[in-house]
Amino acid sequence: MRCNDTQEYFIDYLEGDMGETKRKEIENHLIECESCKEEMKELQQIVTGIESESDLIQVPDGFMNKVSRKVSNTQESRRKVNKHRVTMGLVATLFLTIFVGTAVATNSFASVKDWWKDLSNKQNEEMQGYIDHGIGERLNLEAESNGVKVTITNVVADDIQTLIYYEIEDQKKENKYMINISDGLKIANQDQNWISEDDSSYSPVTNSLSLYSESDYIFKGRLGVSPMSIEEGTIQLKLSKLEKLKSTPVDTEGSQSSVPSGNDEFIEGDWRFDIPVKKYPSIVHDIKVETKIEGNPVIFDKVTIAPTITIVSYRYTNENSDKNMEYINFDSLESKGKRIYDNQIFGGYNGSGWSEGGWNSSEATFESLYFEKPKNVRLHMGSAIFSIKDQARFAIDASKELPQTFKYLGNDISIDQIGIGEPTKIVMTEELNPKRTYEMLDYHFYDKDGQGSSSDSVDGHYIDKDGKKYKGFENFYRLNDLEQPRFFSTEHHIELSRDDKKEHFVPVGIEIEGYTITSFSNQIIEIPLK
Repeated sequence: MRCNDTQEYFIDYLEGDMGETKRKEIENHLIECESCKEEMKELQQIVTGIESESDLIQVPDGFMNKVSRKVSNTQESRRKVNKHRVTMGLVATLFLTIFVGTAVATNSFASVKDWWKDLSNKQNEEMQGYIDHGIGERLNLEAESNGVKVTITNVVADDIQTLIYYEIEDQKKENKYMINISDGLKIANQDQNWISEDDSSYSPVTNSLSLYSESDYIFKGRLGVSPMSIEEGTIQLKLSKLEKLKSTPVDTEGSQSSVPSGNDEFIEGDWRFDIPVKKYPSIVHDIKVETKIEGNPVIFDKVTIAPTITIVSYRYTNENSDKNMEYINFDSLESKGKRIYDNQIFGGYNGSGWSEGGWNSSEATFESLYFEKPKNVRLHMGSAIFSIKDQARFAIDASKELPQTFKYLGNDISIDQIGIGEPTKIVMTEELNPKRTYEMLDYHFYDKDGQGSSSDSVDGHYIDKDGKKYKGFENFYRLNDLEQPRFFSTEHHIELSRDDKKEHFVPVGIEIEGYTITSFSNQIIEIPLK
């Protein structure tokens, strides 16, 4: 196999989603090719911090369009659960895309590993900055159980979030473990210090970030926790189990090449911490700055500068019912001649959004400007994602020969595989001809009763401003080199189940609601801060 052919199957290999023959081909190539072997290891390292949190990751509509530094997501777009729901293999790829695009905004890296080291070093520098300014705390709280030591190294808190940094060391030097925030983690005093609204599933822990570690037996990470309802107090963190990471067949050197086991392997124990937390207040600037994006009014209402993050709150309304602006991607925020970039993933805070009276409210997040105390900032626009309504229905007969092909807006769309079961699996491909007008489809499959829920893993191509085409997965690390890249979907792996689970989902048709397009802008918004 060639390198490009092998790399195209990396995610499928990690998920075990391939036949024995293909798996052997991949492994034989990895034995012979040192470059691909190293790339596989680097991919495994990043996936480590993603796959264990699959239940908590919310993927907004049109997520593949969020490339490089042009990233913004809103609660409103997340609520559109019927659009482009994505499986974990793609989520890992997408997060890598956003991570690398953000990190390389001002740096050049030879590999994902170099980028990840830089990201982790930056986290350490930020934490040291908090401590130097008297905001963060260096703790080194330790707890040992069942041969595993967990250390809470640092904490910083404001009225937006709390960030807890930790390390996990296997003292037997046999395995590597990580915190799974969905299983085995509890905040014992959450009922006292957080408002949960009587939700039994509520947890103040909202996210985690995996950090680079040189050691095979030490895992480093960061937990994001929503702010306490009190200004100063204690987080009573209790860990009852830790997830075991496994090595894959390519780990002949056994170095930094591990992913969550995939079959819920844990080590049980009892690790308890009383983490002292003091919240530091944000600097809030109420503003009213107005602009328009393709005729749609946009109003910026507030800039919140917290110790851990900067948040720009805005709202917009649509003036064109046929071309609906779904969300806005901001390129950067400039202060005192320095540009800072989107912090949606790294910052821990996911933002919020809502709709009321025809207005959609959202937040863009950036690196913190807390210690700079700027008098004004300049917001550099990036792009806006629009959805276009153009409905069409096409019949599918699962009993007939495949592929079954139909045309949408002059573009061939093909149903290549249908596997009836629980779930039913469909492979759908799209032609990418030079005249294709749409980027991603908004669609759903339906059965004889109109039932069905689905997840959708998507791959495709990036096309830059000059019309050059780049395979999506193979080029995610190069996005900083591309000018105004648009993502065009070309391959879908869909899983479908009936809501009632009484029988298998048998598709009888696909309904296309419309599609998305991207519009780029070089507009700069001047924002004075009071």
